[in-house]
Amino acid sequence: MRYVEEREFSLRLVVRCEFPDDYEGELDGYEWAAEMPDIRSELFRAAVAVLQKRPGWKLRGGNRGRPTEDEMTLILERALPNDASSPAPKDN
Repeated sequence: MRYVEEREFSLRLVVRCEFPDDYEGELDGYEWAAEMPDIRSELFRAAVAVLQKRPGWKLRGGNRGRPTEDEMTLILERALPNDASSPAPKDN
């Protein structure tokens, strides 16, 4: 089995809407959040576009068993040269 090291970075987006004092609750079916599927897709595509530009890295999707409405996972792997004993190039 190969030895693997990992580092994690999380970008957490909390979406909220403040209502007046006379608000009756969730009767609108969260209409204020109707754009969330589009926002999620745009953020995900933007992250993929940025990460795919990085030389020396391989990007793939991952899944921790959570619904995509709640979480999307990207796995960015360093592509080492054939000789794994030589260190990976440093990013500036």
